[in-house]
Order: sequence, then structure tokens, then C-alpha cells
Amino acid sequence: MFRVFTLNNSQIIFFRIIFLLAALFFIALAFNPLNYFYADVLVSLRIQLLAAALICALFLITLRLCKVGVGLLFICMLGLIPMFPSLSYQTSSNERLLTFKQINLNYNNEYIDAHLSTLLQQKWDVLILQEFSDNNRDLLSRFLSTTDMFGYEEIEGIPYGIVVLSRIPMVYKQQIKLDADKLGYIKLKFLFVDHIITVFVAHPPSPRSKQLWQNRNTLLAALNEAAQNEEGPWIIAGDLNVVPWSQYFDWDNDRSCFGERSYVSFMPFERGRFRLIGLPIDHCIISEQISLHGVVVSEFKGSDHRMLSYDLSINNTNFIKNMIILAY
Repeated sequence: MFRVFTLNNSQIIFFRIIFLLAALFFIALAFNPLNYFYADVLVSLRIQLLAAALICALFLITLRLCKVGVGLLFICMLGLIPMFPSLSYQTSSNERLLTFKQINLNYNNEYIDAHLSTLLQQKWDVLILQEFSDNNRDLLSRFLSTTDMFGYEEIEGIPYGIVVLSRIPMVYKQQIKLDADKLGYIKLKFLFVDHIITVFVAHPPSPRSKQLWQNRNTLLAALNEAAQNEEGPWIIAGDLNVVPWSQYFDWDNDRSCFGERSYVSFMPFERGRFRLIGLPIDHCIISEQISLHGVVVSEFKGSDHRMLSYDLSINNTNFIKNMIILAY
């Protein structure tokens, strides 16, 4: 009643060649070392490319090219290991922990009011909101009596769509402009216990064109230089629109949220979300004077991003040692 689909030897050889070439092509694109626009975009899609190569490898195994298929399967799995989900863990600390939350809201998020009411009741010290529309500025008034704020009283709108709320004293705030009001970042300083902590907040443009890609790279380089020139403890936070394995991610992965817990933070589709279609482009990056005590990634209704929550503490030993070195 049912016709069984079979392949003759020539067809089997043909499909073996096709799937083998496709797998090698996908792997080559995923790990290409070129620094051009399209090459970097393809590297950013490494998860998806390796997943496609993995499927090709499985087809090769079913076509009885087992050794080659298993070898390619091993290469794909090895490349995907950094993307596998890992559990967040808490390390013991006698120091008071500083709690951060950060989220790319989406300018058109219709649930902003409800989200802000929920966040007002949650535990955090610093809350970073990105893609916050100036039209929603009045919704921030509920935080005025309990928080210091960047973005609410700024005259020229909310710079780069960034709002920062703090339950610890915010002692300094500055908008750093790289290209007038089109490109830049925010530099803030907070008083935490007996330390001044510098926080750089940025939202580089998504690299959807060569010019936007160049602008993103310019901003990332400026952030890296500013952080390296900062004497005290510092943090870089935001939707940086770059994956950790890109050559334009100029920081030690072990000093980042992704290094603490591999995750996917950007999910382009509202339905059918799963790891293989996402990207880790929301980051926290910390200096050597700071320790990271756990990362939690949670869904955020109305946004194509997920919220990062993490705890930090100051390494007093490293901080004092660095101050002594600077003094000499």
C-alpha cells in the first residue's frame, strides 16, 4: 500500500557529496577568521550554522558514511559546547552583594507599565532599562521617592533610550558622545559601601548594515578603552549587539556574565522560542576588582530580549593592592 523510498548507489553517492560539502561549508562559515562585515555577521550565527552542519552530519550517518558523519558530528558538538545551557550558581561571600538587573525593553512594549510596577517591588540595587521611549517618561515617577535616576531629568530626551535607576547613591553621571547625539554611551559612578564603582552603559546599533556594523565596532572599542583607563572597579552593561566569540568582543570571557553562565538573551520570534535560534548579545563585563556571584536569565513579556540579573561584590584584596601600586 505504501511505496518504500529507496536510493540506488549513484544517488547515495550524490547525496553523500552534497551533505558533506554542505556540512564543511557551514563549519567553515561558522569559524571563518575574516574581519569583514558579512564574515563577522556569519560568525555571529555560529550556533545556527553548526546546527545546520550537525543535521548534515546526521544525514551522512543515515547514508552509511558513518566515520565521516560521526567526525563532523563531533566537530559540531565541540563547537556548540560553549552555547550549552549551564546552571547559575551562588558563591559564598562575606561582603554585601550588589544586585543588578538589565533588560532591553523594546520601544513598543505594551506591558511597560505593568513591568515597572513589578520591578518596583523586586529586590535590586541598580536597574538598567534600554529602548525606553521618551513617551513613557512619566511612568518613571513612581521611582522618584526611592531611587536615584539617569534619564528622567535629562533635557534632551532619554539618551540612547537608556534609563538607569539606583537604590544606592549615584554620585556622577555623564553622556559620552562619539558622533553628536547619534552614537555614544553613558558613564555613571555609584557609592557602594566604601567604594566608588564606575558603570558604563551602552546600546550599540545592531549590525544590520556595513555602516551600523562599523558604528557598533567604534562604540565597542571606545568602551574598552574607557574601561581600561578607569582606575577603580568598573562594569560594562547593556545590549552590546555582539556575541562573545566575535573578534570585536574585546574582553576576557571569564570576566563576563556569559562566562559565568552560557545563555541566549535575544530571541527574535515570540512563538516557538528555543536556544538554537537565539543569540547572547546582552552582557555584563566586570573588572578584576569585582567578583560575579551568579547570573539568572528570565523571560520578559513584550520584548525579544530576556532580562539579566546578577550579583556582584568588591574584591577588597585586589582593590587595596591596586591602590598601593597606583600610589607608587
